Amino acid sequence: MRNLAILNDYVRVPYANGSSYASQFHYREMSARGVDVTVVGPNDPDARPEELPPRQISMPSLPIRNQPGLHLAMPSRASLKALKDANFDMVLVQSPGGLLYAGRYLREQQGVPMVSVNTLHMPSVYNTVLPDRLNEVERVNRIFTDHLIPLVESESVNAYNSGEALVCLSPGLEKYWRDRGVTVPIRVIPRAIERRVFDQTGGNDPFAAGAMPGARLVVVCRHVREKEVDRLLRIFARYIYPRVPDVTLTLVGDGPEHEALQALAKELGVDHRTYFVGEQSLHEMPDWYRNADLFVYTSLSETYGQVVSEALWCGLPVVAMQDGMGVAGQVSDGDDGFLIDPKANDADEDFGRRVRLLLEKPALRAQMCANAVRNAKLRSDPEACVQRYLEVFEVAKDRAR
Repeated sequence: MRNLAILNDYVRVPYANGSSYASQFHYREMSARGVDVTVVGPNDPDARPEELPPRQISMPSLPIRNQPGLHLAMPSRASLKALKDANFDMVLVQSPGGLLYAGRYLREQQGVPMVSVNTLHMPSVYNTVLPDRLNEVERVNRIFTDHLIPLVESESVNAYNSGEALVCLSPGLEKYWRDRGVTVPIRVIPRAIERRVFDQTGGNDPFAAGAMPGARLVVVCRHVREKEVDRLLRIFARYIYPRVPDVTLTLVGDGPEHEALQALAKELGVDHRTYFVGEQSLHEMPDWYRNADLFVYTSLSETYGQVVSEALWCGLPVVAMQDGMGVAGQVSDGDDGFLIDPKANDADEDFGRRVRLLLEKPALRAQMCANAVRNAKLRSDPEACVQRYLEVFEVAKDRAR
């Protein structure tokens, strides 16, 4: 393999995004092995030249207005010609949209082997494209769940099967796509951790002065509806703060729901115990993880959940929802954290109970810290991750022949 195309929804990183970080990782690692790597994605009019990779192809795009920084690729005749002229000998598609069909186009036109990566669980995120007033209409939701989602999933299955292999980020999603008709080889490959970033120790304590060690909760995510940060704030206000007076919740991230979440914290009476610190750079994140006491997460939309992997790598136990997907594929319940059944009648109360247990029992938390590091290094070692992808590429080449 000499010429690899990585198709991704982000050519640069406007917000922390696991798929885009994964593309950057593959770009560096494959380039270091002598492969010419080109990132293909939607044109981002706000991107500065220094934010773009040296080798890239930008396609015409449309902005997704309620997802700042996200653009929808609209492959044109000229951009498809640029893809053909590049003479790629492998395509890695990390996108569920038009870019997946661009990869399929190369597969059909030139026989270029195509490996797809599942980066979207449609039933979990479809409502993020709906305005609030439509999302609250049951009939609109039923149109999506009963008609549009099955259609999109059927199209995705056809696209995946037109390639050589599908990579899923968790065992739960491997089963999910098998059940829906994917017949090409499926490989479960978790995302790698950037060791040069997350092995750093001895940094500064970035937490606010009012956030006392021993009772620091942290969550890292985009502030969008699909992450269910509002649910986390309600759990914190009702089941954690009243029983752990010194506890604080620090929210790292930004997004269109940022101000609404700040207003909710104030409405719930916990604004003095919550800290909204905004987006932080990747190189600053180890300090946040290593100086926190627990990572808390209520999202149910993760095909992987890179922030969970980062937290565990840094020795931070996780309390999260059992999503049957990316988060559940990383957290070992009772070993390096707790997974809560999100559909149980007492789910929110149980979530709060598990958080309090770990805050009140430092010895148990310390044991889970050690387990988190051990498990994360077995799962997310970058060398192992690269080797798994190289094996998939060999499978793809053999099938294409």
